[in-house]
Formats: sequence, C-alpha cells, structure tokens
Amino acid sequence: MSPTAVLATLVSPEGRRDDVLAALQALSAAAQDEPGTGLFMVTEQRESPGTFTVLERYEDDAAVRAHRSSPAMEAFRTALQDLGIRPELVFLDPVG
Repeated sequence: MSPTAVLATLVSPEGRRDDVLAALQALSAAAQDEPGTGLFMVTEQRESPGTFTVLERYEDDAAVRAHRSSPAMEAFRTALQDLGIRPELVFLDPVG
C-alpha cells in the first residue's frame, strides 16, 4: 500500500471561471470526507486566472479508484462535459 498523488489542471472556457470553480468546490467538499484522501486542494494560477490545479494525495491506489467512482466525481464529470473541458491529469508516486 503506497501513497499516490495526482495533479489535475483545468483551464476554464472564456467567461466560465466561476462555473468551473463551483464544480471544483463541490467536488473538494465531498473529497474531504472520502476514506484514504489525505489532501484535496484546489488552487488557481496567479498569472492565469481561471486555470486551476488540484493537488491530490491518497493513501493508496484503492483510495484513488474510490474517489474516481464516487457520486461527487460523477457529478463533476457531468459539469465538465457541460463546460466542454477535460482536465489534464498527472499521476505521481511520492518519493520523499
């Protein structure tokens, strides 16, 4: 059982920053209560408002799978489809 980290970057469509942020905040609120979630932090790039990076840390891959199959993630995917965006995901193995 090894920790897993994920970086997710989302770029808001023109004029839809608040919609993307609302979807991220709803997902973040639910993720805080998911077993195995150590960190779920939504950030916004200072130099590029509307570009969000989510820092995620899970105790293991099973926790990642649970998060990705949660009702909150399903609702988030629907919101992203409505917005016409896909996050860029990077999966990481903590080494220190």
